[in-house]
Amino acid sequence: MFFLLIFLLSGCGEYEEREREVGFKGLAKVNHLLAAERMAQNMGLQASSYAGAPSLPPPPGTTLVLPAEALQSDGQLQEMEDWILEGGNLIVYLTLKNRLAMRWSGGGESELPFQSFLEFFEMEVTKVEAKEDENGLNGKITSLSYHEDDEEPYETDFFSPYLLIESGSKKEDARAFHCYDYGEGTLTVLGSAQLFDNKHLGKAEHAKLLWDLLSFGAEEQVWFIHSTRLSFFKLLWQRAPQAVLLLLVTLALLVWWAARGFGPKFVRGTNPSARLDEHLEASGSFFLKHKAEGLVVVRLKVRLLRKLARATNLPINASEEELLAAASKQEILNATESEALTAEPQPKTLLGTLQTLKNLEKRL
Repeated sequence: MFFLLIFLLSGCGEYEEREREVGFKGLAKVNHLLAAERMAQNMGLQASSYAGAPSLPPPPGTTLVLPAEALQSDGQLQEMEDWILEGGNLIVYLTLKNRLAMRWSGGGESELPFQSFLEFFEMEVTKVEAKEDENGLNGKITSLSYHEDDEEPYETDFFSPYLLIESGSKKEDARAFHCYDYGEGTLTVLGSAQLFDNKHLGKAEHAKLLWDLLSFGAEEQVWFIHSTRLSFFKLLWQRAPQAVLLLLVTLALLVWWAARGFGPKFVRGTNPSARLDEHLEASGSFFLKHKAEGLVVVRLKVRLLRKLARATNLPINASEEELLAAASKQEILNATESEALTAEPQPKTLLGTLQTLKNLEKRL
């Protein structure tokens, strides 16, 4: 009893409490948007998370949250734009883990992983340096709003290493959050999705802002993309480019060896091949026979009208009459090009109309 009493009394005295963050475990350690997914599910939405972008564009009635670097090719970006114009709700973020973004030391904008997205939607980005002092991080964002003149912005508490600037605007107008009505849908661009991750979603009014973004349309399904998965060959090229080059050289030698063949060469007959002018004449006769010559220029006209909307600084869903009037006023179109865009294609003038429209597309 005496020794037990000494042992218990030896624990008395001054002590210091320290908090140590051990981080997340399980799914929360891998899926940084798990809390956002669970919140959406509790609010009655059908929410799912993916480590890499699934088949794009998503089905109708879906809100998509994904990193901008997941959209690289022009064809993919064009499909996503068409999906938004038809009523899609797209929420794009430039970075999720700010620590990775702060360590980026690229020498120019061309090295940004999301540069293709910025160029397609005519945006620019400026990088904010994080500085630590006794009061924390300088440049911390304390409020966000849909528009600069909103009287009641959302209270926030996070840091965004990137600020977005619309092309042609001043650097002083850079913001960490942009939201646009895009045709029948909505496009939201965030410099950082840190305010929606597992650690920051419960701060300030982050959850309220996320719910309002998810509730823009009548969508009942949400896809959260919390990372960008690299393909096997891209990962192999980054880690072992010598092995890829050796494989390509080996394949080239095998193809050359196989092309030599075995035994005597077989001499083919001299059958005449179809001439190019005959092929073109047959194709034109087919379209004229089925009265489908107008379909040849429909897709081309749609692309030209979208480019005219950007060139004249008009909404992308403006009418054809408004676009042509603005383009003629700004001397973007001449009389021949304007007539080619409006007149119904005739069999005798179809080739000339196509040539005029293609030259206009190159110029725009």
